[in-house]
Amino acid sequence: MDFMDKIKRQREEEKKLTWEGTFSDYLKLLKEKPWIAQSAHARIYNMIKAAGITEKDGHKHYHFFDKDIFGLEEAIERLVEEYFHPAAKRLDVKKRILLLMGPVSGGKSTIVTLLKRGLEQFTRTEEGAVYAIKGCPMHEDPLHLIPPNLRDDFYKEYGIRIEGSLSPLNALRLEEEYGGRIEDVLVERIFFSEDRRIGIGTFSPSDPKSQDIADLTGSIDFSTIAEYGSESDPRAYRFDGELNIANRGIMEFQEMLKCDEKFLWHLLSLSQEGNFKAGRFALISADETELMWLSKNPLKGDFVMQ
Repeated sequence: MDFMDKIKRQREEEKKLTWEGTFSDYLKLLKEKPWIAQSAHARIYNMIKAAGITEKDGHKHYHFFDKDIFGLEEAIERLVEEYFHPAAKRLDVKKRILLLMGPVSGGKSTIVTLLKRGLEQFTRTEEGAVYAIKGCPMHEDPLHLIPPNLRDDFYKEYGIRIEGSLSPLNALRLEEEYGGRIEDVLVERIFFSEDRRIGIGTFSPSDPKSQDIADLTGSIDFSTIAEYGSESDPRAYRFDGELNIANRGIMEFQEMLKCDEKFLWHLLSLSQEGNFKAGRFALISADETELMWLSKNPLKGDFVMQ
């Protein structure tokens, strides 16, 4: 098989992975494969676990990191067992921001890069499949369509707890495009990609005087205000900030503690409450793993839970 044949074969395989249907179809799929409703933390933990685990002398070795990380087995074990594992079970650990601190070349950014590249591949597998409301810039969880008063009934039938509320844009689309019929809302399978800005966000601080909070939360689309008549209309807002596009996946903050204080307020709200403020809207729900690394104050490569 020559190289062009391999390209064609890969394109055909990617087409086979695509899926699109109504919310009603998605619920049927959820009955067969309940794991597709996993949280962002659970998806990362299952990705690491799927690569294999070896236990020796009471310690676990995670093969996911084998190719690029050496000599940090104890720190990696702490990372997985003290953070990702309990966070995957929806315990309060998930409300913490993971701060990686250590000297230059200590493996901080390498670990984050491995997690990002791993997620890009994992979402193309059966175990890591992710489904979102079609046309949503935040790739929102379709289960947010279920009204709060019906979520207890949903849990009794499906055994899945729903966290978060429908975003302002999708709430408007639900009424205007679908007439309030959630069963008709289109759902599609998505694949994480940092290059395409799907499920993976990266933020690096720059000059505090020039950097805009819109880099994180999105901004008003002034070209559409005349059409929709108000800045508070979600159709006149660009949900394209890093926190928006990292929803359902992972958000990397590089040297974040060097950033202006106002940027950290959004992180606290997101980590503690699972939402953040953007524009003239109610709080917007987001499910994402926040990873922050800082090359300062060497700590022998240890991880610090913050």
